[in-house]
Amino acid sequence: MKKVTAFLIALALFAATVCGVHSFVDRNTRFDPHSFGSWISQYKFFAGNEIKANMNKDTILVLGSSEFRHGTKMTTHPVNLFQDNSLNMMMVGAGYYQSLFHATELASIEDGMKKRKAVLILSPQWFTKTGVLAPAYASRFSEDNFIAMLQNKKISRETKEYLLSRSKKLLKGDPKTLERVEKYERVFFDKKASFYDRSYVSLYRKFLKEKRKISIYTAARMKGVSSYDPDKTGTHRTPDWEYYDQVAEKEGKAKAGGNPFYVSDRVYEKKLKPQMEAKKDSEVNSSYAVSPEYDDLECFLRVCEETGIKPMLVLMPVNGYWYDHVGFPKEERQAYYENIRALAEKYQAELADFGQDEYTRYFFLDKVHLGWKGWLAVDESIYRFAEENENR
Repeated sequence: MKKVTAFLIALALFAATVCGVHSFVDRNTRFDPHSFGSWISQYKFFAGNEIKANMNKDTILVLGSSEFRHGTKMTTHPVNLFQDNSLNMMMVGAGYYQSLFHATELASIEDGMKKRKAVLILSPQWFTKTGVLAPAYASRFSEDNFIAMLQNKKISRETKEYLLSRSKKLLKGDPKTLERVEKYERVFFDKKASFYDRSYVSLYRKFLKEKRKISIYTAARMKGVSSYDPDKTGTHRTPDWEYYDQVAEKEGKAKAGGNPFYVSDRVYEKKLKPQMEAKKDSEVNSSYAVSPEYDDLECFLRVCEETGIKPMLVLMPVNGYWYDHVGFPKEERQAYYENIRALAEKYQAELADFGQDEYTRYFFLDKVHLGWKGWLAVDESIYRFAEENENR
């Protein structure tokens, strides 16, 4: 009898602890909009409900890849330029996050977006002949987001079929995840699931939900993401773009004025200069003209169309100085620009077109990531898009 009593007491204490942790985390997953929005973490990207909870009327969703992590010490990086502005960006993306992930992410969170606009910063390097790599996609795949996409009634059957087909193909190297995705397909798409499938998915989703909440709370606190303060509001004031242009020019000259590619001198000395001879004319047969990434991008634009989200594509250029050095054909670069322009026109998406900036000095920090002038140009385009037709 004593053993049974001890077990029941232990069980009750465990249950109370779990409930207490659950309740505490639920009350403490709202953060400062700027701090949370600029936090680059897979914990955040996978946490659709927490992203929605941390978006307000001044939040614009900005999707991209590794550029968010680079140049954070620049005055013109959005983390710094908008830190006191009422506009805040919900940044989603890091290395290997591409159109397919972002289509699913958008479909999973759009119902929580008060500002019905989304920005997608395109990297030319996404549009290779292979498109997103299977191992990379598997490592960035969010089951929570995928289920939310399947449950979104605004998304057409055709679009869901595309996302299912592409995901299953890219997840073949991860059989356990693929098996669960096929269960989700039977439960939420085909509606022909067995009792076992439905029970399994129900329990697994509860596990994912609790794991996600605790993980995002712990990770955010460890990274110093600021708590929500209702008294802290930014000012609604258009940045002085001319002033920031002068700052970008000054910082660019100071940090990138000593090399032929107009990138960070530090990057040039450590990474580019040692490989210049080996890389000379190494990309003469390269192309971004044909890629499955274009179909993935079109899927993203269909998600926008079906959910009533107004998209803006940021057409990133290549670093013309470096691409000339490696011999990447100019006509192939132009083909990429024209393909994006055609898709933007087809879906009536806004287009921030920087294809003419291949040779703009200090546009890049390195071979591919935005630099002083580059971030400023992107900041201004996002700000104008976010504020367009907004009543204040």
